[in-house]
Amino acid sequence: MAAASLIWHGVILNDLNFIPNPVHVFYGLFALTYVVIGFGLTFVYNYLSMGIGLKLKSSIIGVTMGFFIYLIAFVLGVSFKGNGGTPHVLMDFIWQMLEQGAGGSVIGLVYTLARRRDKFLESEKG
Repeated sequence: MAAASLIWHGVILNDLNFIPNPVHVFYGLFALTYVVIGFGLTFVYNYLSMGIGLKLKSSIIGVTMGFFIYLIAFVLGVSFKGNGGTPHVLMDFIWQMLEQGAGGSVIGLVYTLARRRDKFLESEKG
């Protein structure tokens, strides 16, 4: 998710040129933010029972968290401004949901692979 965010904001939108804070502080908080987001996605994934497939569940959780994370950033005024106005905000909003949805999908993939590994190891024992 962090790499996708850096590509989106650094290459595609060129927002990273307008960081008002010292760069080392920004990247430190950036890393901490994505660790917390990843932990949050994993926590919700583990403790939310939806009765649907693992991959779909993880994507839905990711998109939903992306929606709320962007709303919080937008309301607090910490979202990237740029010169694009409303279309820029809308694209950034959609991107955030796609980015977190992809992060949730990765979590679902990791859990799927871990379950397959556990089943394989159980079959080897028995």
